Amino acid sequence: MAARIQERDLIVPALRAAAERQGGEITTTELIKVLEDEFQPQGRDAELLDERNDTYFSQKVRNLVSHRDATTSMFSRGYAIYDGQAESIKITDRGRTFLNNTVPQE
Repeated sequence: MAARIQERDLIVPALRAAAERQGGEITTTELIKVLEDEFQPQGRDAELLDERNDTYFSQKVRNLVSHRDATTSMFSRGYAIYDGQAESIKITDRGRTFLNNTVPQE
């Protein structure tokens, strides 16, 4: 059985996805698609939530935003900002520094 994907597992890939976009910004909808392609959720993560069009996985991606006030979130740490009007995540300079120090360079 595949291990469940945790919300914390999505932080670095989400920041990387934003950093790769022009202006360092990605919408939540685009982010879900990018992370689904990267993680290929299976089992429970791929199941639809009751009476929703979201899978457990896509809800975890949305939770990155809805849990943005948590002290451990990428937003509280200053790695990204959320634009509620555009429903997008924008990486900050601090987020780019974090990525450079966290992710091995190719």
